[in-house]
Amino acid sequence: MTTASVLTREKIISISELQKNPGKALDADIVRIVKNGKEIGIFMSKEEFEDFVEENLSLKQEFKNELEGAVKESKSKKGKLLPLKAIL
Repeated sequence: MTTASVLTREKIISISELQKNPGKALDADIVRIVKNGKEIGIFMSKEEFEDFVEENLSLKQEFKNELEGAVKESKSKKGKLLPLKAIL
């Protein structure tokens, strides 16, 4: 999912709009709530939240796998120091 596609399904509302008509205010996949010009919260549809969690878990696992591979590779070079860039 691209940032542009997410932004097209997002809306920004004030806290007073949310208080007046919550059903209407929360009718987008992602709703940013602002108060006095500052973002105070985000509401997501169930599907958006599940996608968000799935994507982040996947990224964490990919990073963990890459790190484990780099550590194994560095151990196999017995005592040779590697620059941090080579590990990451």
